[in-house]
Amino acid sequence: MTTSEVRVSLPADARSAGLARRHVRAACDEAGQDALVDDALLLVTELVTNAVVHAGTALELGVTTGPGGIRVEVSDGRPGGLPLPTGSVDEGREGGRGLFLLDRLASTWGSTHTPAGKSLWFALGPRESTAAPLSVGEPPAAEPLDLPDVAWLLALGDRAAELGTAQVVRETLHRLVEGLSASWAVLLGPAPRGMWQLAEQVGAVPDELVAERIRRSLPSGVRTTSLVGDLVLVLGRTGDPWGAVVLGGAAGLDESRCALARLAADGLEVLLLEDRSRADLHRDRGSLALLAEASEMFAGALDVTLATTLLCQLVVPRFGVWAAVYGSAGRGAQLLAATHADEQQGAELRVRLSSEQALNLAGELAMTRPGQGPRLLQPPERPVGLPSPGSEVLAIPLSTRSRSLGVLLLARADGAEPVSDDIPVLVDLTRRAALAVEGARLYEERSAVAQALQASLLPPALPEVDGLVFGARYAAAGEGNEVGGDFYDVFPVGDGRWAVAIGDVCGKGPEAATITGLARNVLRLMVEEGRPPEQAFRRLNTAILDLGDRGRFLTAALAILEPREGGARVLLATAGHPPPVVLGTSGTVRFVGTGGTLLGVTPDVEIEVQQFDLAVGEHLVLYTDGVTERRDGARWFGEATLRTSLRQAAGRTPDQVAGHLELQVRGFGPSAASDDLAVLVVGAVPLRERAVVQAPVDAARV
Repeated sequence: MTTSEVRVSLPADARSAGLARRHVRAACDEAGQDALVDDALLLVTELVTNAVVHAGTALELGVTTGPGGIRVEVSDGRPGGLPLPTGSVDEGREGGRGLFLLDRLASTWGSTHTPAGKSLWFALGPRESTAAPLSVGEPPAAEPLDLPDVAWLLALGDRAAELGTAQVVRETLHRLVEGLSASWAVLLGPAPRGMWQLAEQVGAVPDELVAERIRRSLPSGVRTTSLVGDLVLVLGRTGDPWGAVVLGGAAGLDESRCALARLAADGLEVLLLEDRSRADLHRDRGSLALLAEASEMFAGALDVTLATTLLCQLVVPRFGVWAAVYGSAGRGAQLLAATHADEQQGAELRVRLSSEQALNLAGELAMTRPGQGPRLLQPPERPVGLPSPGSEVLAIPLSTRSRSLGVLLLARADGAEPVSDDIPVLVDLTRRAALAVEGARLYEERSAVAQALQASLLPPALPEVDGLVFGARYAAAGEGNEVGGDFYDVFPVGDGRWAVAIGDVCGKGPEAATITGLARNVLRLMVEEGRPPEQAFRRLNTAILDLGDRGRFLTAALAILEPREGGARVLLATAGHPPPVVLGTSGTVRFVGTGGTLLGVTPDVEIEVQQFDLAVGEHLVLYTDGVTERRDGARWFGEATLRTSLRQAAGRTPDQVAGHLELQVRGFGPSAASDDLAVLVVGAVPLRERAVVQAPVDAARV
């Protein structure tokens, strides 16, 4: 076998790939390198096509054959570097495919760079042919395709596994054009809403070729037909086509060549359907993962704004360029959340989506009956100034089975593929978001009711009193939608005297709130009528027992303070409550009170009253067991830590003392408190020295 070399010039247009293939095929046939022709044709097609697209200059093809195999070189007139084949090749990748193929198929390959341009070359070594021998017989009147082409068509599945479906489709179209002497070839694939679109092309395809025109011109029920001199090979079942292979100027092929073209089209159909199945499976897996992630995120969203913002962030940019959620507001709508793929456009997006026209449209869409599906907004429906006016905008109702909560608007970027294939996932995602929004609204309504009820059980503000200064803190344990069982109160009892009360009802919620309201009202009524503290407690005990099973026991402390020169006279009674503390000006701490019987358990209660004086600058600190029973593992806050904390607050105002004690209790352990906390501090100040008396402050609530 002798060595031969061919060098030819190629134009910088779509004809170059076909011309290069003919020269390479001829060289392989002349050298007897039939086993190398497939890979050589595939590689030269990629190199020439890339040179035409990226260099845009005239090309030079060099083909050298000999005993050692075949060497092909493609040169262009544009200097510059080449991308190295990094990562992995896949169906979605375009750049660097030629180099990946070189690296995979060629025995050796490389590039040469000069100031005048660059060259890419590859070499293929000799291989043993594995093709089955042909039967000997008389040749047909019309010369059929060469054996390598037939073998290629019979092994498309194996080729796709090695090279990828997109590469095999392009190579098969090239072989059909060459073997059947067609002018060009195209693959038409499915487009949204049942239409067709151009998916792949080889050769100089006429500008007037329109995929939809071909689809509409096809006779019903045929799979192979001729249209205006072109051969159309329909893909898909009879009566339900989804694409076609069109061979330009090949309408006059004989029966055997038409059958071979049909065989190629059927092979491509199988490959494309397998690809679609893999893509659907991949999308379904991704959708399931997305829905699982969304369910977990929505489960923890107890806020309407958070739930709707999560929905927008889950669909952008995966499904669209921007998304907005509107909630029903009476007969209109309000913008709850909006997200743009470009964060810099987020503020402008919210402004546009808050326009009167946008809100009116959203209000109409939000009135959709539960169970109705999504729909595309036609251009006349969209408000003026809506972002991406040329894009597809999808409206998906945000509703549960029984209630319409709003609407999700999702827009694709201009020119992007529609979201029709993703509609089932979007509907499911929106339904889960609707359940989260409904749950968040119920939670917010319950929290609002709880907060309103809690506020009604505490004084709205601490009074300003001649000779006395007050400070308080209150924190209900739980998630914010339960009414606490602790309470405190400050009220006048006449003759310049003031009463302070603090209590702790067993449990929390509406039942505890009932006892709290009863306790505050009974104590106020009894003390304002001039009854001593012990009688007030006994009357409250009777009232709780009269409730029967609805009653709950409670502990309480009640003090009546009479401001006077040098301080205040205190009359204190406790009913099973933690003993109050007197904090001296120098940091001394002494507990006061005699315990007593808790209320709501037995008809007979023992209540003892203690009387003492509170000097100017001293504080009477009343608290609930949420302070002393705060835990950090096995440690308790207890009375010892209470003493230390109060000593640290000596010399501060009552409000500062209450705040300091609350912070000490909160910081005692890393976990959240499991019990309510109430602190009420009363400080004695000189009479008529109002400059040191703080202005009224709202009772602190957390």
